[in-house]
Amino acid sequence: MFNIHLASTYGFCRGVQCATELADQLVASSRRPIYSIGKLVHNDAVVRRYEERGLQVIGSPEGVEPGLALVRAHGIPLDEWQAYEKAGFTLVDGTCRLVKLNHMRCAKAQLPVLFFGLRKHAETLSTVSRAAGWIRVVEDLGDLDDLDPTWTYDIIMQTTFSTLKADRLLAELDGRGIAYEIISHVCPASSRRRRAVLELCDMCQSVIVLGERQSANTSELYRLAKDRGVAAWLIGSPAELEDAMISCCDVGVTAGASVDPASVDLLIDVLGQKGGTLIRRL
Repeated sequence: MFNIHLASTYGFCRGVQCATELADQLVASSRRPIYSIGKLVHNDAVVRRYEERGLQVIGSPEGVEPGLALVRAHGIPLDEWQAYEKAGFTLVDGTCRLVKLNHMRCAKAQLPVLFFGLRKHAETLSTVSRAAGWIRVVEDLGDLDDLDPTWTYDIIMQTTFSTLKADRLLAELDGRGIAYEIISHVCPASSRRRRAVLELCDMCQSVIVLGERQSANTSELYRLAKDRGVAAWLIGSPAELEDAMISCCDVGVTAGASVDPASVDLLIDVLGQKGGTLIRRL
């Protein structure tokens, strides 16, 4: 027997929720072919459900009948957007509003930009493509080498970038005497979920993070729990549960921003079947 503690904040963020709501509207009303440019979310179960309803995942406009193409919350690079329009697609913009703000900031920046983000992440690619001037993606300390110390830089952050890594990068800039202005931070939803998982770590011996391993925000939740010293586990579905994950008195549960409520409910149900009791928050 064990207690289940659910994080105070978890699962779908507003940007992902808006993108799925747009997808719902498309599958319910469109008479044209409908597509998602890349996976709608980092959640294979959700993607499969939309595919069953007619939303096809495509990676390019080539060889595909033009129709309505949904842009996911991460956004897409500007040249890719233009290629879809040129091919006759109508784009439905599901880009997160905070990501779009960063697009605008990059386009209008008066100073050279340091973009704190994962180099190959879809959000990074979509954002840096909007830059009108000098921009560099900064993923780790090595990316700060050979910066001109006479310049002042604008700093824009990927909405799900590691807060710990951002702090280290800023400290390194300070140590080198390089001037900068922080234009955007990690998004509030990511910060709230990270605080919530740390709260779980203070009351639980084991923390289960539900979500896809390729998701930046999910991976950060897992890393935070692991670094806090509790037994941390990252699973993609309840089918991956193991006895070692629940061999303690108090088990914490959280979920990445691409995890829908139904998936969290299913995990809680399975944990209950294994002897867990959900502790309700007052």
